[in-house]
Amino acid sequence: MYLDKATFESRLKDLRALMEEASVDYVLVPPGPNFFYLTGMITESMERLALLIIGKDSQVVVCPDLMKQQVMEETPVDNIKTWLDGEDPYNLASKVLSKKGKIAIEGSVPYFHYERMEKFLSGMAVSADPLFQEMRITKDHSELSNISEAIARSEKALTNSLPELKTGIMEKEFSRILENNFYEEDLSGPAFPSIVSFGPNSAMPHHSPDNTKLKSGDTIVIDYGGSYRGYASDSTRTFFWKKEDPEMHTILETVREANETVRKEARRTTKYSEMDSLARKIITDAGYGDKFIHRLGHGLGIQVHEPPFLVGTDTRTMIKNSVFTIEPGIYIQGKGGVRIEDTNYFDGERCISFNKMSRSAIVL
Repeated sequence: MYLDKATFESRLKDLRALMEEASVDYVLVPPGPNFFYLTGMITESMERLALLIIGKDSQVVVCPDLMKQQVMEETPVDNIKTWLDGEDPYNLASKVLSKKGKIAIEGSVPYFHYERMEKFLSGMAVSADPLFQEMRITKDHSELSNISEAIARSEKALTNSLPELKTGIMEKEFSRILENNFYEEDLSGPAFPSIVSFGPNSAMPHHSPDNTKLKSGDTIVIDYGGSYRGYASDSTRTFFWKKEDPEMHTILETVREANETVRKEARRTTKYSEMDSLARKIITDAGYGDKFIHRLGHGLGIQVHEPPFLVGTDTRTMIKNSVFTIEPGIYIQGKGGVRIEDTNYFDGERCISFNKMSRSAIVL
């Protein structure tokens, strides 16, 4: 169990305060990120109905009987109502929701479950997502510690993997080496499928590793991250194999300047949208504005992508202890791309990177 009882009770208290503000009587949470956030149990939604139901003065897990022991051992929840295969779990859930009122449903509830619950929602259902977004955007000490550890162990895994690069190795081969090293560093596995791209493939931000072989002069982009105690890491570094193309070196220095300047200039009055604008100005002034084809960054925590988002539409002022990536990139189709990504947090005064690995141009 990753969540101690004091944190469990504190998060329930915070959620209930938000429920009261929104005049919500119940919150329904399926297995997934918010279930983990509230209980410490990592599990995914499935065809058998499982729900954490939070009321104004109650918390109940409704789940198949086969999950009962796991819930007892891995969560602080002590009120568990179970059902057997062949029984109607939706009827059981409706009995927990005995006091009719406004019900907030977390957005990852599968539609086939929602469809069966509509009969007792009585037209009072609203989204619970804004409640959880407000809670989770500010990380507590244990969350910051877990993210920091995820990044440190992931960086070590990459450092230990780089000597395995050799001319002729395929992208997918190196991806497997890297991900195996996550386990060697006691990570629970990849937080997302690793991106390994050689040469022209590096111009695709989300390229899937394939049979492309490494050759002299290639740009290498590695976007990677492991998971530690339920929290993700997400970093990207760009290297050159044997020799560097002069233009790609210039591009890397531009991207590095954007990455480091945005972090250095962040203040308590800075908006997330302004961070994106500053990076975009630096890259545009260098002549590559139309080659920066994605937002500057995204929040990170239990999920690899979560609020806040460093994009023109997120005009919130930076929130203390929010965690987010800064990942400017320039992509030249047919030639290659560069991305440098760090995961950062805002301590209330300045932006601090968790990453320790160099951002400089490195020829391997």
